[in-house]
Amino acid sequence: MISVYAFAASAVGARLSPLCSSHSIFVRLAVGLGSWPLSARAAGHAPGEADLILLWCLPLLAIAGAVYGICQRRQAQASLRAAGLALLVFDLKKQKLRSAPRALQQLLGLPANGRELDFARWLSLLHPEDRPAFAALLQAPENQDEPCRELRARHAQGHWEWLELRLRLRRGWLRPPRLTALCRTITGHKQSEAAMLRREQEFRTLAENSEDMIARYDLQLRCLFINRSASRYFDLPRERHIGRTPREKGWPHEACLRFEHECGQLIHSWEARSFELEFDFGPRRHIFEIRLFPEFDSAGTLQSILSVDREVTASRQGERLLSEENAVLESIAGNNPLARTLEQVCLMMESQQPRAMSSIMLLDEGGATLSLAAGPSLPPGYRALVKQVAIGPNVGSCGTAAHWKRTIVVDDIQNSPLWQRLAAETAAHGLRACWSTPIFSSDRRLLGTFATYYREPATPPPEALSLAQRCTHIIAIALQRHGHEKQLYQLATQDGLTQLHNRRHFLELAQRERERCRRYQTPLAMLMMDLDHFKAINDRYGHAVGDEVIRHFAALCRDVLRASDVCGRLGGEEFAAALPNTGRDDALRVAERLRQAAAGAVLRCDGHTLAYTVSIGVACADAGQHSVSALLGLADQLLYQAKRDGRNRVQSMPPQDADAALL
Repeated sequence: MISVYAFAASAVGARLSPLCSSHSIFVRLAVGLGSWPLSARAAGHAPGEADLILLWCLPLLAIAGAVYGICQRRQAQASLRAAGLALLVFDLKKQKLRSAPRALQQLLGLPANGRELDFARWLSLLHPEDRPAFAALLQAPENQDEPCRELRARHAQGHWEWLELRLRLRRGWLRPPRLTALCRTITGHKQSEAAMLRREQEFRTLAENSEDMIARYDLQLRCLFINRSASRYFDLPRERHIGRTPREKGWPHEACLRFEHECGQLIHSWEARSFELEFDFGPRRHIFEIRLFPEFDSAGTLQSILSVDREVTASRQGERLLSEENAVLESIAGNNPLARTLEQVCLMMESQQPRAMSSIMLLDEGGATLSLAAGPSLPPGYRALVKQVAIGPNVGSCGTAAHWKRTIVVDDIQNSPLWQRLAAETAAHGLRACWSTPIFSSDRRLLGTFATYYREPATPPPEALSLAQRCTHIIAIALQRHGHEKQLYQLATQDGLTQLHNRRHFLELAQRERERCRRYQTPLAMLMMDLDHFKAINDRYGHAVGDEVIRHFAALCRDVLRASDVCGRLGGEEFAAALPNTGRDDALRVAERLRQAAAGAVLRCDGHTLAYTVSIGVACADAGQHSVSALLGLADQLLYQAKRDGRNRVQSMPPQDADAALL
């Protein structure tokens, strides 16, 4: 028997040894007490004496076991405190809550020496919303179906603490039923959850009310969320965006390629991206600045892509329009041909309005018709059809706009009374809508019309009409600049009374013709003309009548001479003409026709009837061998020879004599 007791004592000591290293004195005591009787018997002590010694050591073994239990509990409590956990035991029979030392202080700030609470006190600490459920749990713990519960309890400092309780019902044969709860504070976690929910709600509120189009995509570019701003641009209902890729939502091919490329770059680099996309919705163009942001989960893994799309159409088109306007104005300032400038204006309008075709028609001199001046994108057949259009109340969009001097909008040509006469032709060329704006000068004179065509029925948005008005101002500047330059050119090159070339310009053109004749080895004839007795006409009838005589003779020159001939007024009643590709005989015939036309004319002005005559000298040179001044000098000599011979005649010289005179 002594050996059994000794073995048990030794086993207890051995079990204490690895678990209670901090209390090794008790371990050594237990091991020593268990092994000592064996040693005593081995030393020759009597068996009865050894048993008495063992019975004396058994209380010491019990004390060692109790100490071991205390050490184990303290170690467990320290581990729980280090992990932020507390053990609560609900004694269902005594209606008491027991806890480890300082557990309630750790959880709720209660006094450190408080280890027990009755159920009523405990329930009074719970939040009113959580109290009924926990009271029911204490009444019938066997019905609890949630091993983990979250509830709020009042802290000693007055605020609410969130507690997480992991519950377990324990029953024993000798002990009353009890409910144990491993408890920890989760207030920080709950606050983080609440903050996250609040931020998510704030995000959704901001996203829903944002002017920007905000969408979230997964890594396969399927839409997870999109705000209601999308309905301003897409016909697709908002709920049908969810689960679809941009391609499945009907984005243009080029836009899909760019979006997929940028998303691929973000997935590869985890860095935000920014770029621009253009979309055409009907007759309107929309330009978006798209910013892509990576979104990560709590583990730092890329989870989704947030797309914030801001419409920048107005600013981008404004920048483009400003650049194109500057190009047009530079073209105007650079004295480029008017036709080129007008085409630039049409292309500027078309770049701002997708699928638009623009045209410019200018008012003719008579003021009754319009002529097509520019329309680079219109079908060639239609350009030929509207090369000249009458002005009237029912003559298409342009003729009507010029008649009423206001903007005319026709959103469906086939159903408009203004286009009845041209409905078939416009349908053949695929034109369905047209609005036209009159062009006015700075003093409100009508200059023409500016029109925009579409291949589908359409109503112009306000910005399109505003842009058309802006274009008409630029066109007016170009036309007025062209008119001023034309006037300046006329003043510099034309005689103000007769509109023939003035002396300086005539000499320039005559020199040009002389160079051409020398290059191509063709003859050149020069006529010098002077009205007979013109001073007498001025003295008898006055200078106003004399001016009429000069204008009349200038008109005769334009009628008799060819378009290729160069005619000018050198001063007073003296005129000259250069006739390229014309020999002596042909020049004499032209001069004689001119003399006869003047001699046969009868003028009636200011109540007077009068006639006049002209004397003409003709000089010729083969292959432009002689200078213009030499030819004019010889023709002038022959002119005065004609006057000496009686006036009203044509005077020339045989070629051999003329060559000798010119040398």
